[in-house]
Amino acid sequence: MHHPDSKTLRLFVLTCELRNLSQAAEKLHMAPSAASRRIQILERQADAVLLARRPHGVEPTAAGLTVLRYARDMLQMTEQLSGLLDEHRSGIRGFVRISSSSSVLVQRLASDLSQFLTANPEIKLELEEHPTLGTLDALARKRVDMGAIVQGAEAHAFRSFPFGGDRLVVAAPPGHPFEALDRVRFEQVAAQEIVTLEPSTALRRLLAERARDLGQHLKIRVQVSSFEVVALMIAKGLGIGILPEHAVRPFAEALGLKVLTLDEPWAYREFAICVRSLEELDAPARRLMAFLLGPDGP
Repeated sequence: MHHPDSKTLRLFVLTCELRNLSQAAEKLHMAPSAASRRIQILERQADAVLLARRPHGVEPTAAGLTVLRYARDMLQMTEQLSGLLDEHRSGIRGFVRISSSSSVLVQRLASDLSQFLTANPEIKLELEEHPTLGTLDALARKRVDMGAIVQGAEAHAFRSFPFGGDRLVVAAPPGHPFEALDRVRFEQVAAQEIVTLEPSTALRRLLAERARDLGQHLKIRVQVSSFEVVALMIAKGLGIGILPEHAVRPFAEALGLKVLTLDEPWAYREFAICVRSLEELDAPARRLMAFLLGPDGP
């Protein structure tokens, strides 16, 4: 049996409920002859008589009762699907993919996403953590809908929107000469052995550029993949490090680190939310964008 269309199923259900085909046709704004043809086609598809004509009207046969149960189930599922699609179009329900650098995630994004999901329980997120370059690559390859990055020239191919920022500080181990200081310049840091992140991170590239501005190279003793491990290596006396303040503060007291102000104008970094284009975003992604960016959003 071919699957009948929803209009025919609705006609059959209403006919059974009203026990009158003409009245059902009228309620559905159909001509009685057109309604009768639909029922005849439905009976041919079922290879069975579905409606028995009685003096008081029509009623479903045994086969008709089976089709009636099926029709009600299908119409209910169709209505549910329509409702779900309406929710998706409005942004209430859906799925959003986002990639973020560690700095943005620690400083702000993790908290914002938690609040967003609490307010929008029917929207599911797929969150990837990559350095800024990895995030932009995922965005370019359409693996994610949006990216949260540390601002830089690499994002020129995308639409970018300001998303706050962070401040870089210097972390030194117990007993280090910096322990007696409260603030240092980068040229003082560049003279020391340092613990830092991998070359693909925005922070590592920033420090390398600033060292080149001084005509120097970073004296890298250890490079690792996370802020937590950087802090641990510093505490073990393997060098000093430059980290986002928000990332190092949770470890400073526990590991006995000295946190100093980095006295440089570039120590404040700006974040951005990037997309390929606003027109490409579906409603759930636009809903997330509006939440993250607030009145400064698109």
